[in-house]
Order: sequence, then structure tokens, then C-alpha cells
Amino acid sequence: MTQGEEPGAADAEGAEVQRAGEREDAEEAEEEVAATQLGTERYVLAGFFASGMLLAYLLGKVIHGVWATLSNKDWFSRTLPAVSAVGDDDKATYGMVVGGVIALIVVLRAFRNAELRTWSDEVASELAKVKWPTKKEVTNSTFVVIATTTVATLYLALLDRFWAFVTNIVYGDGS
Repeated sequence: MTQGEEPGAADAEGAEVQRAGEREDAEEAEEEVAATQLGTERYVLAGFFASGMLLAYLLGKVIHGVWATLSNKDWFSRTLPAVSAVGDDDKATYGMVVGGVIALIVVLRAFRNAELRTWSDEVASELAKVKWPTKKEVTNSTFVVIATTTVATLYLALLDRFWAFVTNIVYGDGS
């Protein structure tokens, strides 16, 4: 405490720091509660979201590719001149938008399908029962795999050199 500070100022700062820590703890607890409330459903939702994003990307690329190929055909240019005159960058953009809309419709229909939803919920609940390895176990296993691979590589390299030497003696000049 310095000369100009009052004795209660240090207590007020300490109380403020304590309140800030309590707020952070409360926010972390809320995040845990939100994750716990969703339970295994968060995996199902993440799976549907990832599937939708992948489907949108793939459909966008396919639509763009088909559109670009058809635009180079004479019969397509004569039949639909406005569609074939669209620039290549715009075709990619429009293809992604159309692919995204189609993917959204497909994913929403799949998400609302009771049989598929039941199956995906069961898969997520089974995955939640799995005992996943700890970081230490994964690190140890990775080290073992790398060490074993290195030893096997060195062994095979030595065998290769040995048999190259033997082959050279048999088929070579004999030295």
C-alpha cells in the first residue's frame, strides 16, 4: 500500500478481482451445462452440418463443371445463349449457391427423417460410451509407432544393401 492509498482501496481491488474470477467460473460452468444439455445430440448435429457443407461443395463443383462443359457445346450455345454466355467465375458462384440450396434441402429432409434420426442418435450414444485414449496414451503410442517404423526401415535398408551386394557378386564382375 502506498502513502496516498486508503486502507479500503486494496480490499476493494481484491474483491473486484475475486468477482471477475467468479464470473469467469460461472461462464465456464454455463458452457459445460450447454454442452451437457445437448449431450450426444451435438455430435448428430455436427455430423449433419458437416455432411451438408460437404454436399454443398461437391454439388457446387459438379454443377459448375457440367455447366462449363455444356457451355462449350454448339447446340447448348444455340439453345440457351444467355445461360452459356455467363462468365466462368459467375458459373462457379451460381453453382455453389444452387449446390448449397440443394444440400440444405437434402440435409433438412434427412434430419427430419425419423428412421435416419433414430439411427444417428443411436450411433452417437454408442460413440459416447467409448473410452477414448488420453493424450499421454496417444503420445506414447505415436512414439512407439515412429520408433518401430524407423527400426524396420533401417533393417530393410540393410537387407537391400546386403542383397544388392550378393546380387552384384553373382551377376556382376565378381568383386
